[in-house]
Amino acid sequence: MRRARAFLEEGSQAGFFHCLSRVVDRRFILGDPEKETFRKILRQCETFYGVRVLTYCLMSNHFHLLVEVPEPQVLTEEEVLRRVSALYPQKFVTGLRNDLDTFRKAGLDSFAQDLLDSFTRRMWSLSNFMKSLKQRFSSFYNRNHERTGTLWEERFRSIIVEGEDRALLTMALYIDLNPIRAGLVSDPAEYRFCGYGEAVGGGEAARAGLSTLISWKTGPWKAIQAEYRRLLYSTGEESSIRKGFTRQEAAEVEAKEGHLPAGAALRHRIRYLSEGVILGSRAFIDRWIDHNRWRFGYRALNRVTGESPPALFGPEPLRAASE
Repeated sequence: MRRARAFLEEGSQAGFFHCLSRVVDRRFILGDPEKETFRKILRQCETFYGVRVLTYCLMSNHFHLLVEVPEPQVLTEEEVLRRVSALYPQKFVTGLRNDLDTFRKAGLDSFAQDLLDSFTRRMWSLSNFMKSLKQRFSSFYNRNHERTGTLWEERFRSIIVEGEDRALLTMALYIDLNPIRAGLVSDPAEYRFCGYGEAVGGGEAARAGLSTLISWKTGPWKAIQAEYRRLLYSTGEESSIRKGFTRQEAAEVEAKEGHLPAGAALRHRIRYLSEGVILGSRAFIDRWIDHNRWRFGYRALNRVTGESPPALFGPEPLRAASE
């Protein structure tokens, strides 16, 4: 029996999440054209559902997303139509607008509101956002590769991430370091299918997402980029068990305070933390446990001893492996 997905507060899907989904059989089938289309659909779904993408990474057989799901908002009719236009063809939006006008002229305002509500009820939902993203891409892929059937392996995985302190930034850095860990590029700015690479290439949505992560750094994008790049290199040094930057490469970026070499921005127009349930401070995790006790047995959440099982909670048990 499928268990309901865990969220931070009962009755609310608001929060920050790291989402991961893999291609069925983990086949390496996503090339550059597929990744371009996936990113286009990602941005369309982001607009409609109101789920903000802070950063992401599209690999050949899986993808990572770091997203913020805000609380539901009251939207004007024009804002609903703007969001609908991001996900549906213009002919559909024109028909929807005509239906709304017809209801208004007939004095059936409640019918018009019910029609708008049929769209807004789907918004601000992580599950709806991911379902639409994966289904729409699957339809595209199957149609263009003359195949049928499921494209994705099981349900997507999600980890709740604390929005304060450094948990959110740590998650973002490891997502953007995936191409480095996999040995695809030597510089994360060269990989255009991740949040950092898109931002360096001029993507406004990607830049807005990374700016949120570097909230303490004000000023132009150049300064924010430099800070994020410096953190990427200091975090991504190689070790005996995973690929990464050499100590010399990290030192060179630090010496330049994270600034890209002249002309680099123009040239770049272009499984870490995948297991577990939640990432954050002890207080943050305890609050989540209080709202999700019913999911686990008494022993697993025995508060008398003050010990939570290391296999379930906290940043330490989350298995780190590059994919």
